[in-house]
Amino acid sequence: MVGVQTFVEHADAATRLDALAGKVRLDLARLDYPNREWLPAIRQAEAPADHDVVVVGAGQGGLAVALALWRERVRNVLVIDRAEEGQEGPWITFARMVTLRTPKYLTGPDTGIADMTFAAWYVARFQSPDWDGLERIPRPMWMEYLTWCRRVMPVEVRNRTELLRIEPDGPGRLLLRLETPDGPATLTARKVVLANGLEGSGLWYAPPPLSEKLPSGSWAHTSDKIDVEALRGRRVGVLGIGASAVDAALAAANAGAEVDLFHRRQPVLGERRGWVENLGFLRHFADLPDATKWRAMHGYFCAGTPAPAWSLERMAEHPGIRVHSGEPWEATSGGSPVTVVTPAGRYDFDFLIFGTGLRVDPDLRPELAAFRGQIACWADRYTPPGGLESAAMGRYPYLGSGAELTEKSPGAAPHLGQIHVFNWGATISQGISSSSITGMKFGMERIVRGITRDFYFGFADEHARSFPAGIAAG
Repeated sequence: MVGVQTFVEHADAATRLDALAGKVRLDLARLDYPNREWLPAIRQAEAPADHDVVVVGAGQGGLAVALALWRERVRNVLVIDRAEEGQEGPWITFARMVTLRTPKYLTGPDTGIADMTFAAWYVARFQSPDWDGLERIPRPMWMEYLTWCRRVMPVEVRNRTELLRIEPDGPGRLLLRLETPDGPATLTARKVVLANGLEGSGLWYAPPPLSEKLPSGSWAHTSDKIDVEALRGRRVGVLGIGASAVDAALAAANAGAEVDLFHRRQPVLGERRGWVENLGFLRHFADLPDATKWRAMHGYFCAGTPAPAWSLERMAEHPGIRVHSGEPWEATSGGSPVTVVTPAGRYDFDFLIFGTGLRVDPDLRPELAAFRGQIACWADRYTPPGGLESAAMGRYPYLGSGAELTEKSPGAAPHLGQIHVFNWGATISQGISSSSITGMKFGMERIVRGITRDFYFGFADEHARSFPAGIAAG
């Protein structure tokens, strides 16, 4: 079981972090090769655009992609996020785990720069415990690291800027409709990267038969901000045995609530890390045939997102939590109290929490409404064999090699190829490549390569014809 560690900063931590930031900037300068512009040709060949790339989401994935593009000399890049600065992503909003589930030596936001890794940042800031003594990364600390990364990165980020809709706007150009602090606005881009979180290709999901008739204020999804302190002394029912459900149950119980957690299936014991952290899988899964991809992800999805072993241990030991195995919710009713019906009986609660995950379907996304019905999903491209059917998997977008959206009917919506997916919706096509830190650096490479490939192909013929005259062939 993971203990609670106490952290002691270096007395000169701020100075040490400033020095580390200086080293990062020096690294970026030394690794800047070829250090010359290469995109003016496409800007001249196509209609002008405000930005070469707009990245939607300033969390870990969006920042990493933006920096990776900058390092490839794609520097007219804008990152937008609807959240206030410092509130991006789940880490200090709705995530409730004590520590990250991924190992402390993970990489991704650093884009391969050693001085920008979490390890370098941690060693510069903390004297105790030393790096070897760190068990796992505390969740708020990860957000502090990402905030430092943002300050060091030479990329533009605009907060409180929400993408409302993407529309075609001439060959190779997209129009983005935004809501900003100054009101509605528009801008144009040649490429858009959707790095907008787990739900970026769909919506968080609470089964409508169980949630749609419940009074407002009587329930929440684990993706919602929940004032757990307000649950002190109250009876709380939690549905699910995945990581977010267990984290929510522990958070409510630690706040003084009386918690009952219900689940249908037995939890997967242990972690999938050994299966996922396979370099061949992380780098080359996207190159596999569709049948192999489907078979691998079918097993992965059937297992759900299990809570780590130490979370299950904490829950089992907590006196304020009762676990009801094999008891799915069959019905809910009422308001105060709320009644839950299971195969074993009826229970009354003051508040319900749904740990029921999300539903992936690009047609549910408001920003993609202009392309509704035109985005190819897996059900449009692949029919699985008997025993491996899954309607939910069939709704995942079927992506190209650069994680770009593809057309359901070729030629009907060519602008879809300008939109790249760096959220959970990429999982079947690209593997564990985006929302998970585990595969971030591999998925990021594919998207950046796809974007730069498309840009170069846009003027490759012109470049081939531009070889300087008068140079004799060898």
